[in-house]
Amino acid sequence: MNLRIERVDQTNWRQVTALSVSLNQKNFIESNTYSILEAHSIADWYPVGLYSDDSLVGFAMYGCYENNSVWLDRLMIDQNYQGQGFGERFLKYLIEHLKNNFKIKNILLSFTPSNQVAKIFYEKKGFSNTNEIDENGELIYSYNCSEV
Repeated sequence: MNLRIERVDQTNWRQVTALSVSLNQKNFIESNTYSILEAHSIADWYPVGLYSDDSLVGFAMYGCYENNSVWLDRLMIDQNYQGQGFGERFLKYLIEHLKNNFKIKNILLSFTPSNQVAKIFYEKKGFSNTNEIDENGELIYSYNCSEV
């Protein structure tokens, strides 16, 4: 299985916006359409499609580099590919990608406090609670790149 990321552009945006999480997850993440619009409106955000071989399986958005940190603002796996380990593999892939492309000490992300699945997932992968809340009421978690 060959994992790769590709910037969202005129060749793949329709396929990326067609990806969807399951119904019970829709309240936990912005739509890919919203994320792509946000990235085009605000500088320094990078929306990417997540590919396994030739199959588009998910979406992520990262950027907003500041204070030796970068945000992994979105990470979603399409409902048809969930439960197959893609979330774990792409999180690891994205961490390495961010460490190699930005001079960072930390990777930040946030999620809704009621999203216990995300909490457990990110904590198992080495993210820790900063005890901060973002402007949307989401918990901010951090991954220390220097400890790995």
